[in-house]
Amino acid sequence: MMDYRLVESFVAVLEERGFAHAAKKLCITQSAVSLRIHQLEEAAGCALVIRDTPPRPTPAGERLLMHYRQVLELESEANKDIGMPVHEGFRHLPIAVSADCLHVWLLEAIGPFLKEASIALELFIGDQDNNLSYLKSGKVVGCVSSQRLDIQGFKSTRIGPVRYLLVCSPDFHAKWFAKGFNRTSAAKAPVIHYDREDLLQKRALQKVFGKPAFEPPALYIPSAEKFNEAVLEGLGYGCIPDLQALPLIRKGNLVEISEAARLNTAVYWYCWNRPSRLLETFSSILIANGRRILATPK
Repeated sequence: MMDYRLVESFVAVLEERGFAHAAKKLCITQSAVSLRIHQLEEAAGCALVIRDTPPRPTPAGERLLMHYRQVLELESEANKDIGMPVHEGFRHLPIAVSADCLHVWLLEAIGPFLKEASIALELFIGDQDNNLSYLKSGKVVGCVSSQRLDIQGFKSTRIGPVRYLLVCSPDFHAKWFAKGFNRTSAAKAPVIHYDREDLLQKRALQKVFGKPAFEPPALYIPSAEKFNEAVLEGLGYGCIPDLQALPLIRKGNLVEISEAARLNTAVYWYCWNRPSRLLETFSSILIANGRRILATPK
């Protein structure tokens, strides 16, 4: 039988990003936290925590973290079903999303539900191509990702496409693309990426020019809001969701560089295949409202 007192200490170390913070949360000493983790690892027969800054779970620790989150949800639902007292207060709901999804449609989709439900939402922000790593590690109970994969223990539902336009400011266009948007001009003009994992701009350029790929001078701005500001200020060119780009194009603040560079990136919602009623409700609202927003005429 698993000692969940030890497991709670293990989870606290990961969520609070350190042994000292975990001790403060649990109202025990740091040495007591260390002892509990040691006892849990002895019982498991393997290491569960990588003693790094911040601590990280090992593969076995990731499986335990996911198991613990599932047990909490099942226990809460069971208590409701049999009429036992249920802990009042906010329930923790960690999910992973891309910065674009957060900036463009996510809060609009789930905001009304969050106002009514007692949920302490925690968002993990990553690139939409690698958000599934948060799900597989057990850090989150659901995630929005552009990848379509079959993952044991989880189900996926397509929300819809996020459409991207390759854009720049009018002044930037006049400076770099006055003689046309071609392989030479595209390679010389500075491009903006969200981070080094961001492949959108590379996909757009490859869609227009094919192979071989080329690497324009690059700026890396890991903020969806500041990314858009940088494009508007003429610091470089890049892909912006059409929900944001089209109104600015109509106002004359942005120029679409090439219709051939348009990208449709499908997004999917992943969650446990045996979710709790809370997660089922949250998922249905996120999917329905997400589809409505992304399908809104531009």
